[in-house]
Amino acid sequence: MKNKHNSSLPLIYKAMLSPVNVGMLYSFMIKRIAKGYSTSEVSFLMGYTNDYMKQKEELNSIGFTYEDMHCFQHAVEELSLRGLIPSIENGSSKCEYQLIKISGLAKIEFMMIRLEKDGQETPIFHLIENNTKGNAHKVTELSIEAQAIAILHVLFEGKLFYIPQSPLQIYQKCRSRTSASLSPRHLQAALLNLTKKNDFPKLKRIKSKDNGCMYEKVFE
Repeated sequence: MKNKHNSSLPLIYKAMLSPVNVGMLYSFMIKRIAKGYSTSEVSFLMGYTNDYMKQKEELNSIGFTYEDMHCFQHAVEELSLRGLIPSIENGSSKCEYQLIKISGLAKIEFMMIRLEKDGQETPIFHLIENNTKGNAHKVTELSIEAQAIAILHVLFEGKLFYIPQSPLQIYQKCRSRTSASLSPRHLQAALLNLTKKNDFPKLKRIKSKDNGCMYEKVFE
C-alpha cells in the first residue's frame, strides 16, 4: 500500500512480507542498482512491462516466480540463480514492513524497516542509488539515443531479426558496437522507432514464455 505524499517528501510503502519476500526484494534491488539500471530499464531487459519492478519495489506486488527469477538473472547477467537468494531475515512468519524511499537530485535512498508488534522499528537494509534522471544531460542523452538508433537500423537491415530476439540479446549486440555509455533506456527509444513504422519491414513485439517478450521482423 502506498502513502501519498508530495514528491519532494519521503514516500512510504507498507506490506505484510515473509523473510523470503524481503530477501528476494533486497537481492533484486541491490543487483539492479549495481548494474546502474532504473526499475523500468531492468523490467525492459526482462521482457516485462516497464512498471514491473516499480510495482515490486513499491510493495504493490509481492513475491517473485521462478520465471521472474530466470528473466531477472539474465537481465542483470548474473551467472547463477544462487546469487539471487540471500538470507537477510530469519523465521518463516510474515511481519509488517515499511519501505521508505527518499529521492534527491543526485541519489535515491531506500530504507526497509520491520515494524515490531511492540511498536519498535528494526532496520533491515539501507540502499543508495544514483539518480540517473537527475544526473542525465539532455544533449548527451540525445546523442547516445541517436547512436542506438543508427546501430539498430544496421542490425535491422541484416538477418538478426529473422529470428526473435530478446531485449537483452539486442542490448548486448548494440552495446558491443559502441563506445558510448549505452543504457537500456536508449535502446527502448530506438526499438520504439522500429515498432511504430507505418511501412514494412518493421519490428513486432511478441510474447515469449522464457523471455517475457521478444522482437522479430515482419514483412506484411
